[in-house]
Amino acid sequence: MERRLYQRVSVQVSAIVTTEDGVRIKVVAVDLSSNGLGVECNTKQRNMITPGGSFVRDGKPVSVFVDLNLFDEAGQSSKIAARCQVVFSRRMSSDQCKIGLRYADIENNGYEWLVQFIEKNAGIEIN
Repeated sequence: MERRLYQRVSVQVSAIVTTEDGVRIKVVAVDLSSNGLGVECNTKQRNMITPGGSFVRDGKPVSVFVDLNLFDEAGQSSKIAARCQVVFSRRMSSDQCKIGLRYADIENNGYEWLVQFIEKNAGIEIN
C-alpha cells in the first residue's frame, strides 16, 4: 500500500548534484514530488555525495544542491535549483544506488512550477 503524503511522478532527467565540498556530479532524477526527489547514480558517485553511504555528517543530514531542467508539454524548460538534505541512500544493485533527497529550499518560483509540473504529469512517465 502506498503510504506517501505527496504525489510522486516518475521521470528520467539529468540532474547535477553539488556536494557541500563543491564537487559537481551528474546523476539521473528518477522521481519527483513536492517534498523531494530520488536520484540514481553509480556507487562511486554515491560515495562522493554520501561518503560510504552515510547520509549524516557531524550529526546533521548531508546537504547538497540540485539543479535540474524539467520540460512542460509545450517543450518549455524550467530550471529547478534546490538545496536538499539526503534522507536515504540505498544500493539498488552491485553498482547502482538510489539517493532520496528532501527539499530544504527551492530558489525563485521553482516550487510553484514544480507543483504544477507534478499535477500535470501524474501517471505519466517523463523522459
